[in-house]
Order: sequence, then C-alpha cells, then structure tokens
Amino acid sequence: MFKKTHTIKTLLSKEEIIAILQNKVENFHRDNSKFDFEGSVNLNGEINIKPTFDFGPRNQFRPEITGKIHGNQIDLVFDLSSIMKKVLWFIILVEPLFIVFIYTKIQEKQVLLFFPFLIGFLLILKFIFDSKVKKSITVLESYFK
Repeated sequence: MFKKTHTIKTLLSKEEIIAILQNKVENFHRDNSKFDFEGSVNLNGEINIKPTFDFGPRNQFRPEITGKIHGNQIDLVFDLSSIMKKVLWFIILVEPLFIVFIYTKIQEKQVLLFFPFLIGFLLILKFIFDSKVKKSITVLESYFK
C-alpha cells in the first residue's frame, strides 16, 4: 500500500547521472539548505535518499527513496519509513482490539463506526504519501531533461 516503483530513462551516461544526483543531494538536511534531497548516491549507482523540498510538520510521510542506476536508466523504489510502518501496523492491530473491547462493555453499534474511520484514515495517509511520491518523481525527472 505504501510502496511504489518508478523508472526514469535518460540519454545521459551512468557517470553523468551520478554526478548530477550527487550535486543535488546533501548528506544531512540543514536549515536553510537549497538541496532537494538528503542521503547518498554512491559511485556504484546505488541511491538512498529522502526529499527535503517539503520538509515540515508532516515530513514523517516523506518517502524513503532507494534505487539503482543501470546505464541510462534509474530504477527507484519509494517506501514509507520503517518507523511509520511500525506505527501504522500498531494502529491497524490495536484499533480492532480496542473496538471489540469497547463494544463488549457498552454494546452499542455506534462503536463499530471506528472501522470505517480506520479505513478513511489509511486512505488519507495513502493520498498524502502518493502526493509526496509524485512530487519527488517530478523533481527527480526535472534533473535529467
């Protein structure tokens, strides 16, 4: 649900792609930085970055981008951070137990409305994640036009 793949094709060589990405990626995000990404791009063409252009209160949903450069092609995988995956799994596993517990105590059917709330919550999070992935793809593709 929170994993996307994307391939960028360009006419540039592997070395040119690596040079461009290394100029656009800083090791660690600093205040007032003009870099769009933080992380690393090594000389073997392995990519491990996170976007910083929308760094803010909701940065926990910024994708972790891993990838590999093959010739003139960049294969990317956009994934949610491991901490956020754990938080989401915790919510998904605990909420049904909470709902069942509350339902057995008060036995009102309105408590069951938490299930649609959970689904709506996950859909909103997916929309936020997908929009950040799309924005990251747009920025990355702009480097190679």
